Amino acid sequence: MRPLLALLLLLALTATTAQGQSRLTYKMAQADMSRMERAIQDYNKGRYRPSAEELRKLSALYPDNPDIYFYLGLNAVKRNFNVAGIRRYFPQVLKLNPSYPDAVAHYYMGLIHYTDEQYDQAEEDFKRYFELANSAGTPESDAIYMEASNYLYWTTFLADAYRNLAPFNPHVVLGLSSVEEEAMPFITCDGHHCYLLRATSTASRATFYTRELEQKPLRLYVCSRTDSLFGKARMLPAPFNQGDPEGGVTLTADNRELYYPVIRRFRGYNNSDIYFTQPDSNGWQPIVNAGDNVNGPDTWESQPSVTPDGQWLYFASNRKGGMGGTDIWRCHRKADGSWGKAQNLGSAVNTPGNERCPFIHADGHTLYFSSNGWQGFGGYDMYFIDLDRPELTKPVNMGLPLNTEEDDIAFGIIADGTQAYYAGRTSGPDRMGGQDILMFDLYPAARPEGMTLLRGVVLTADGTAASATITVDHGSSSPAIYHADPHGNYTILLSTVKPNTVTFSAPGHKPYTLQLPAGAKSTSLPSTIKLQRQ
Repeated sequence: MRPLLALLLLLALTATTAQGQSRLTYKMAQADMSRMERAIQDYNKGRYRPSAEELRKLSALYPDNPDIYFYLGLNAVKRNFNVAGIRRYFPQVLKLNPSYPDAVAHYYMGLIHYTDEQYDQAEEDFKRYFELANSAGTPESDAIYMEASNYLYWTTFLADAYRNLAPFNPHVVLGLSSVEEEAMPFITCDGHHCYLLRATSTASRATFYTRELEQKPLRLYVCSRTDSLFGKARMLPAPFNQGDPEGGVTLTADNRELYYPVIRRFRGYNNSDIYFTQPDSNGWQPIVNAGDNVNGPDTWESQPSVTPDGQWLYFASNRKGGMGGTDIWRCHRKADGSWGKAQNLGSAVNTPGNERCPFIHADGHTLYFSSNGWQGFGGYDMYFIDLDRPELTKPVNMGLPLNTEEDDIAFGIIADGTQAYYAGRTSGPDRMGGQDILMFDLYPAARPEGMTLLRGVVLTADGTAASATITVDHGSSSPAIYHADPHGNYTILLSTVKPNTVTFSAPGHKPYTLQLPAGAKSTSLPSTIKLQRQ
């Protein structure tokens, strides 16, 4: 942030002017007043050296006169961007008279506080500038009015961020982290598995030196949880890790549909498309392209995130028709199981900059993503927005210290909404090496709707598996729609904070509906549902 602030100050110094009629507020002897007027005329004509020399002589005679220091400060602005002079003279003006009536003095005091990252004081300075500038309307005020508006915009944002620092104490997740680099973790809705990318040596024989110098490709791994601890990660077998670069995965709530990006050479360039696969008795089936509505022939699609019911697929793409750069898009599943036409999430999410790494939470409506196009702290920041609130026109920056001056991307949130996880570096004592998988308690204002997972079986009256559809309505704009597998097994998510209406239906059978109050737990539903024939 500091280099950016220094650049902004330099731009301000080169752009601002403060020429015009003198506005002296303190009296001096008549002869000295004439000297002061000549010094001001020299300043207005660009003769800054003689102007400053005369003003310094006057300051020795009138050390308590803020007008002299004000014009010394203006000379410092014009004389080779003399930052030391600016820092010396404008604070002296306001020390002698905190209510100094020239807006420009408060503007430069705001710049000083801004570059020193004293945002509360800078906010007061710029607000005072506008009070005076709006009432005076002098050429000096008009010349820097737009710059002051921009500074106030950023100062207010930064002052608010530092006033509202969120608790942030990430810790390394053992089992998921190693001495190698980890990236793009995804914890399943049931919390039992974590998929991640890990740098992996491909050399059959290696010395210490070749291991250190080797460019290790990222490979997909999965790690399973026992009780509260993750065990040793294992590399995923075919169809994964077959040589093409791959990205992070996303799975539906039942863990039976997995999406991830694969980069393959196409028409002379590395084309990133989204693929999916499903498990069978032998493991994961061969991967299949997600279709033309998701992937373009010459566009970049990556970083997918699927809703727990598998009805919506969110992803990042640079295709045409967006807001600019890389945008976040989504597709809705059609009745035949294919994906419908991609929809751009619009200006409440996307900007002319880049939006990446969408993560749709298990509640189906809270979206987390990274962006370098919204107001932030430098590089990519993390944001979130409730897609069930169409009146929202912009997302919420997740604030300091979670966001930093560096690129902050790819956060995930566990189903109950209380904790978040990501791949990052830490200097703490639990550091494993390189980039580890970190987890932290998510502060309440950034939490999504808490969800809990329930598994069960749907049967017909005669005890056979029912080809059932399960609709869960917990007040979102569209209910979640799940499907039982061929054995009647189902996996759904219930809201822990809102009432749930759960309806089981199957062809030729009467619907079975349960009303669950807010705070209902997974045990609130019977593990076996039997449907009666119509």
